[in-house]
Amino acid sequence: MRQPKHSVSVELPEVFAEFMRDVHQRIDDGDEAATSIESDDLLQCECVYGGLIDIANRQYGFRYFRTDSHTWDFILRADEICSIANGSTTHLTLWQCEKECGCFYASEESYCSHCDSIRHFDEHESPLRLHEPDADDSTRREMANLRKVGLAILDYHHNHGCFPPHANVDASGKLLHSWRSLILPFLDEDGVFNMIDFDQPWNSDANKKVWDHQPSVYFSADCDPPRTQVVAVVGSKTIWPTSHRRRWTEITSGT
Repeated sequence: MRQPKHSVSVELPEVFAEFMRDVHQRIDDGDEAATSIESDDLLQCECVYGGLIDIANRQYGFRYFRTDSHTWDFILRADEICSIANGSTTHLTLWQCEKECGCFYASEESYCSHCDSIRHFDEHESPLRLHEPDADDSTRREMANLRKVGLAILDYHHNHGCFPPHANVDASGKLLHSWRSLILPFLDEDGVFNMIDFDQPWNSDANKKVWDHQPSVYFSADCDPPRTQVVAVVGSKTIWPTSHRRRWTEITSGT
């Protein structure tokens, strides 16, 4: 899910201030990389990279690596860089997740790879119209739905430390519900998830009432609920082995 963020005042590390002095000098010198070319990585030092991201408004974006996994993101105007460079500014307001994951962001709307679900920041459907101009609306919708399912699977892994099993089973090993039911909360379908009795088979009388609430991402033009064409390939060389729940670290090729 998308985690709320709160504003915090942070003291600028000396290494970042020193780099801003270098950037300010390059701006004053008319260096093309600092004044004329939009980029997010043309300006770099050992622990900071960034560049000019908006020529018209003279805005720059930078990422400071406080540690290998904790970063601070900045969006600064040229005059703000000057103020840091001459020592007038020693603190800035950034945004931190409520979970306090250790990262700071330039805005409240920023995406946190540690805490946020990428599906809430994903704008895939519009680019599909650009990259798949010959596809009809139904095809684009199905492609976008598959992407949502894929992102939900990744969110499941992020929360559980492994991919969902291909199905849950009862004490005798009988299959009860597929992975499609297990990822429902990560499709924002908590209501449907809570309607399911996971101790009963998917086609039991207790669970048939859920069939009328099949999420739209599982709709298929060629079959009626509860059937769907959104299926998984199960096997020892897939993310759905039958013997255990697979982790990212087990995938050594194809990524």
